[in-house]
Amino acid sequence: MTALRPRWRVAVLTLAAATLLPAPLATAMPASADQGAASAHGEVGDSSRDALRLLAQPPFPPTDLSLLNTQSYPQGPPMRPAPPREITAEELVKQLKTTLKPRGHRAVEKGLAVFRSSQIATVVPDLNLRAALASLAGSPARASIQAIRGGVFHRVFFGTPPNPAATAQVVVGPNGPEIIFNQRFRYEDFRLLGVVLSHETLHQDPQVNDNEELINSALQLAYYGQLLLKEPQVATSRTELSRRHNTGLVALLNTRDARGRQRLTQSTGNVLPGNAVEVLPSFGAAFLGITPDGGTETDPTSTPGNANLDFFLRAITCGQQTGAAFNTATVEVLDCRQAWATPSERIRLARLLKLRIPKPPSRPSHREDKPWRAPASPPKPGNPST
Repeated sequence: MTALRPRWRVAVLTLAAATLLPAPLATAMPASADQGAASAHGEVGDSSRDALRLLAQPPFPPTDLSLLNTQSYPQGPPMRPAPPREITAEELVKQLKTTLKPRGHRAVEKGLAVFRSSQIATVVPDLNLRAALASLAGSPARASIQAIRGGVFHRVFFGTPPNPAATAQVVVGPNGPEIIFNQRFRYEDFRLLGVVLSHETLHQDPQVNDNEELINSALQLAYYGQLLLKEPQVATSRTELSRRHNTGLVALLNTRDARGRQRLTQSTGNVLPGNAVEVLPSFGAAFLGITPDGGTETDPTSTPGNANLDFFLRAITCGQQTGAAFNTATVEVLDCRQAWATPSERIRLARLLKLRIPKPPSRPSHREDKPWRAPASPPKPGNPST
């Protein structure tokens, strides 16, 4: 594996595909989790306009560091994974039904079928991890289920990944690719583990580059945001894994332009305000690095994609992408068009994560829409979600 810049999640396997043309920049609209290409629905009236005015302001600083990780905010309380507890099939089925019901009857049926499948149990024997996979039914990440069912991965299990700091890692075992979840997170909420699984199942060949980690992380956190809109209590458990996810989502939510539109590689300020470790000019800078003038670097390399990537992209962008690769073109698509939440929903998430949202300006901002640049000679970007 080629040495990579510090990043939030480590993976040993990768993917990518053909070139994408960036879609027109659009105000984000949420993707419907129960439709193939995820249709968008918009909000009209003053609520959406008021939300955009709030989002057009500089990145929102956190007010409760117990929700965020200590790598980015070391002044916060120590992080601890969920404590040991008994996990039963009956309990997981009940929780799965609660999670999947808002996605429709078919999502419930398919999720429970995944959880009870003897074929899938041979690949994912752990009950909590199998519930994590089942929780993706009816979501933008549901193609992950087919990746497991189709034999892309030989095994998914708890163990010790090669990088002990990783939440999960894809490795090549003697019988093919395997996903090793850090046993430290054995008792975490299966919905949090499902978010991780949505990322790792996108890694399907031995190549990996910075674009891939950025794209996978952006997609996984977009799905996490959608999950929290339905089940906000997942974000406030304050376990180590929830705090890792929350920090990544804060950086993503804060990566927006002067018109309040969701972006990936440019913003109007440090996307982790008050961070004692680093200055990040965008979510993407955590993976691609920072240019000498304080912008976001690019990665000229490309790795091949797969059907899982195509489906996930269509769901999050409400586009028609096919043959996507892990390259700059795909990064640009996500920078120009993320459709996983409305402006009002992004404000809801910011409030859930206890970000300080200032009062809206008395008049709409007419600031020039230029990307913000980090101060000269910024610290090397670290890993916001670890």
